[in-house]
Amino acid sequence: MGSADLDEETVVSAELGIKKTRGDTTFAASAYRYAYDGYIYADTLDQFEDFRLIQYTQADATFTGVEGEATHRFAPGLSATVFGDYVQAELDDGGDLPRIPAARLGARGDLVQGPWSGSLEYIRVFEQDRIADYETTTPGYDMVNATAAYDFDLGPVGAQVYVRGTNLLDERALNHASFISTLAPLRGRNFVLGLRARF
Repeated sequence: MGSADLDEETVVSAELGIKKTRGDTTFAASAYRYAYDGYIYADTLDQFEDFRLIQYTQADATFTGVEGEATHRFAPGLSATVFGDYVQAELDDGGDLPRIPAARLGARGDLVQGPWSGSLEYIRVFEQDRIADYETTTPGYDMVNATAAYDFDLGPVGAQVYVRGTNLLDERALNHASFISTLAPLRGRNFVLGLRARF
């Protein structure tokens, strides 16, 4: 791993957003574009099995993306949210930047009833096939998470006991932004039982 002599990295950015914060339906959405002069990144020059020759270098690059979230409250304590994000990162001289996260689209339902609360979340992470040299396409996957919680008083302190399950479908999920995505996939089906105290 090495680095060339690097100059100062500068960026010109533009972002347009819209937001609604009142009423039963709320949302926020934005689109952005970042034009970098001398963007610094880790460039893979060669690879042998799991070993990479990496040089930190810089080049002009442009990031273009969108992200958004919308929530509707059906009744007090009952709401649903949809969300998503996408970014495209390209070198101005041609080609894609390495380790750029894949697009995501998801939905979540939240319920609060007295001391009880819970949520159910589904996220679709799409295939990432806009890849740089020595990268491989990362397949898409579905992620389902759920949480159930109960609030109570613990003497003078507010407390919550909860159970959270992640990756309930036990999908093999790879993080394209990681150098070792194929060696260290995201955690499989997992459950956590916990206790929180609020002072």
